[in-house]
Amino acid sequence: MLENVSLCAHTIEMVENHPFTITVEPDLLRDGRFRWTLCENEQPRNRSPVSYATKREALADAAKALKKQIADWRPARWL
Repeated sequence: MLENVSLCAHTIEMVENHPFTITVEPDLLRDGRFRWTLCENEQPRNRSPVSYATKREALADAAKALKKQIADWRPARWL
């Protein structure tokens, strides 16, 4: 089952709308494990470097990647 998550309002402090979403899905090479993909405007931008034992672990790591991506994206918009 695919799970698209925009963590803007829940996990990350309130920021302006951003174009990023996260998808958590089963790892195709390792049964029972999960990977995340961070997308910008529905185009893959970053993927998890490792697989995770649970969706929750994958989502927690994805939240960190999303927070960094938003921080990197925000200054670029203000130039």
